[in-house]
Amino acid sequence: MDASLNQQLTLAAVGMSGAALFFSLLAAFPGLKSVLAAVRDGVLWFALFLVLGAGGFMVWQNAQQSQTSISAADQSPGQIAADSPPQSQP
Repeated sequence: MDASLNQQLTLAAVGMSGAALFFSLLAAFPGLKSVLAAVRDGVLWFALFLVLGAGGFMVWQNAQQSQTSISAADQSPGQIAADSPPQSQP
């Protein structure tokens, strides 16, 4: 995963956590408790899906990279020699 995507996911997770904390503090007021608790739960669910989606993306990306390296390793030496440019013999 590249550094900019990692930074964006980190900032998004921090933002969602901060929003959840803000709504948790606001939920302490009795009149707004049920509405703000629902909003807070929605923010927490969104943050959970964001974290799980990022984890799934990282697993998928790692599987793609390992699959590419396995296919390159499976290439037989004859194919590698045929693909390389001819070398002059002294």
